[in-house]
Formats: sequence, C-alpha cells, structure tokens
Amino acid sequence: MKPSTFKTFVSVHTWTGLGAGFALFIAFYTGSITLFMEELEAWESYSVTAPPAQSYAQAQRLLDQVLEKEPGAAENLSLMLSAPGHPENTARWFEKLEDDTFEEHSFRLSGSNQLDTTPSKEHLAHFLYRLHYTAGLPASFGLEVLGIICLIYGVALISGVVIFLPNFMKDLFKIRPGVNKKRFWLDAHNVVGIFSLPWHIMYAWSSAMLALAIYFLAPFQLVVFDADLFKLIGPEIGIVETLEPSGERSEIISVEQLVTIAKRELPDLAVKRLRYTHVGDRNGMVRITGDANADTLVSGAQVFLNASTGEVLHVERPDSTSIGSTLYRGLYALHYADFGEYTLKIVYFVLGMGGAFLFYSGNLLWVESRRKRRTPEQTAGTSFVARLNSGVCIGTMAGVSAAFLAARSLAEFSDRDMLIELSYYGILLASTAWCLYRPVASGTRDLLYACAVLTAAIPVFDATYLDMPIWRSVMDGHWVIASVDIIAAITALAFWKTARAVQTRAVAGDDHSVWAHQTTVGMPTTQEEIKTS
Repeated sequence: MKPSTFKTFVSVHTWTGLGAGFALFIAFYTGSITLFMEELEAWESYSVTAPPAQSYAQAQRLLDQVLEKEPGAAENLSLMLSAPGHPENTARWFEKLEDDTFEEHSFRLSGSNQLDTTPSKEHLAHFLYRLHYTAGLPASFGLEVLGIICLIYGVALISGVVIFLPNFMKDLFKIRPGVNKKRFWLDAHNVVGIFSLPWHIMYAWSSAMLALAIYFLAPFQLVVFDADLFKLIGPEIGIVETLEPSGERSEIISVEQLVTIAKRELPDLAVKRLRYTHVGDRNGMVRITGDANADTLVSGAQVFLNASTGEVLHVERPDSTSIGSTLYRGLYALHYADFGEYTLKIVYFVLGMGGAFLFYSGNLLWVESRRKRRTPEQTAGTSFVARLNSGVCIGTMAGVSAAFLAARSLAEFSDRDMLIELSYYGILLASTAWCLYRPVASGTRDLLYACAVLTAAIPVFDATYLDMPIWRSVMDGHWVIASVDIIAAITALAFWKTARAVQTRAVAGDDHSVWAHQTTVGMPTTQEEIKTS
C-alpha cells in the first residue's frame, strides 16, 4: 500500500473514531448491562414479600379497568403477562402528545385487585436501555442520530482493518507493556478490535438497520411502490397490517380464551405479551407473542387474532418463516442475544465492555499521538479531548452506578423515575465539568475514585434497604441480588486500582505528557507520597 493511501486510512479511522467514540461508549457500556434486562428488573423490584404470580382472570380485570379509566388506550395497548421473576401482570399504552412525543402510562393491580397507577419499580433497566439506543439524547431524535453514528462506526471498522492488515500476523497477539504507554494502548486496542471484529461488524450493521431502515425504504415507498411497499414486504418480515376499524362496537374475547386459541395454533408457545389495537371495534386485533421451542436462531413466535371473533389472521412460527422474516428476526436475535442462554449473554457482555474500551482507548491514542513530547506544555486541543474523554466516559460509568443507588434508595418516592434519570445526568454533567476544570491527571483520578465509591455502595445499599448483605443473598439463593452485588464489588476494586495507576503514572511517567504531575495540582510528587496518600 502506498504511504499516502495508508495515511489516508489512518486519518479516516482516527477522525471517524473520535467523532463517534463518545456516543458509542455510552451505547456499548449501557447496552452491555441491559443484556440482562430481566435480571435488572428483578433486582430493582425485589421485595422480601414478593407477590404471588397473577392469573389470566387478573389480567382480564386489569385490562377492563385500564380501558374504563383510559379510553384512549383502546387504540394501542400492551398487556404483559405474569412470568417467573415478574409475578405481576402489567398494562402499558403510549399517549401521543401535541408535540408528537409519547407519554408512557403503566398500570398494575394492587393487592386488593384494584387499579394501581403508582410508578413501576422497574424504571432503571428501561432507562439504561434508552441510553443504549439514544446515547442520552432526546428520544424524539436520539435513535436516528445514533443510527448515523453507527454508519460512521462502520467506516471506522473498515479503515481500522486496512491499517492493521499489513502487520496482521506479527501484531495479532502482541501486547507490549512497559515505559511506552502509547505502544501498550495501541496493542491492546488492536488485539481487542481484531478478535471482536465480526461481532462489531454485526453491531454496526444491525444498529444502523434497526435505527434507519425506515429511511432507507422511504424513497421506494413513496416513489416506486406508490405507498404500497409495506403491504408487499410486511408478510415477508412477519408484519401483519392492522385491520381498519369498522366503526361497529363489539365485545372482545377474554385473555384466557385468546391465549387458548394461540396455543391451539402453537402448542409449545410460552405467551409473554398481548398487544391490542382498536379494542372494542369489530375489527379489533390482538397480536400474541412469546417463545416457541425450535432448533432455530430465532425462538420468537406470534399469532395474530381478531380480538372480537377469535379468527386466526396470521401465525408466525420460528421454524417455518419466510426468508425475509428469518433475516429480519435473525437481525434482532443477533443484536439482542435472544438465541442463547446465560453463557451467550456473558460473552456478549464481555464483548460489549471490550467495545466500550475500544472507543475510550481510541481517544487516548488520539491524545498520545498529538501531544508534544519535548515540553510539558500541551496544546489546548489535546488537553480538551483528554479532559472530555475522561469526563464523558468515566462520568458515564459513575452516572450509571449513581442510577443504581437511586433506584434502590428512592423506591418509595412517587417521582422516583425522574430522580433516577436526574442522578445519572447530574453525575455525568458534574463529572464532565470537573474534568474540564481540573488538570487531566487529577480530574481522571478523582472520577475513578468516585466510580469506585459509588459502585462499592451498591451492595451496601442492598444490605441497608433490603437487609440483604452479599453473604445472606448467597446463602438464601437470591442469585440476582448476589450477582449484582458481587459484580459491583469487583468493579469497584478495579476502579480503585485504576485510579491508583493514574496517580502513579502522573508521578513516575513521561514528564512531557497530559498525564504528568507537572500539569496537576495537589498530586503527590514522589513514590513515597503515593504510598502514604
């Protein structure tokens, strides 16, 4: 490859990675955690006196009371049935507001079988998931912005491979720790990137498609197919067009009867959700979704019924779907790790955290490549990116830990959902401001210590608010609580050790660096002071 061409690819990789890195760090860090969405919900809503599993009759009572209280819910209402770890039936609908945004309404039954409109105790997992697909931007446009960022992410992947290929075999397993920290970070960046490359390609492609597919299809929908495209491809990808309302009133079939009809079509269907449209109209429809046993990548199945007559409109079986539906649902399964058990989720978790490391380390390499090596005075741009990298990335981790603490300690507050989100954004903004104000090394060190303290407090809060210290949760078999607390303790220790390493490098590292002690205030300046600080 010509040196000029190689230099072009390096520039493309550098600037695309830098431009997309901060948003992708947030997406990968929170996405790794929300792979365990059900476990997070169980952790957040844990109660020593857990309610018993609710019945189909209670689901019907919930549905009837929601429709009586909120007539607008009849247009689009989801009913999540009781399941292991989630004993309560839950009804949700989204009200469209004047500014074209949507407000979520959630309902459950109280212990006396009356409608309960108090906020759900399962907001943390859903908030982290929203961070995953919006990177913290407003939901009205965050998904589309992140989709565009994922296209840039794909360009960074391709250019990175081109850069690494000339020395592929020589550098594949090489990590060189030592005095040259830039070489160490580059080796680690390359090894993590190459070994997880197929996974990253899948995520760049699937994320862009899930976020932007509607825009890719829009020209064909409007120009080529005269607004009939979705009627043509809908059945091929498992989407059934909603029946047009007839204007005639009709009673709907009970929840239990609808589930019975669905199981008659798919005997091994484990029903999770019923989604109603136009409830009370003769053409009202219900989509019943769940999992069916099948030796396929996709286990999801669904049955579409007329909610008033019980007529079967469409059945989507995992082992007999069309090619289009298999590809479409396979895309979801690969993206969300829906085709495996805990082993697969753990692999995805490790890869996801490795992905977050790639974006953080890539920004570090940008800083190291542009710092002045003959003077301790660094350029404003280099120092700014170093500060921003620590503030956003480490601040995100601190904010997530703070959100965990808020979810546990504010469980009885009526506005807990808002407080959980404020705890994250408050810590993130404060962390970024702190790093922009402080010298790079001291600001980064301070945030890592803050991460360690906030994360270590998670098991402390479980012990305080649930009377469930780690040893008791292990002995009593409360594995969700135990797993979260043990992982939090290990992660807190890693944050603390990393903070110590940053402090050590500030003193013992290269004097001509943004991380050097000359550019910090109040840092220990000798190895002895480090040991005693």
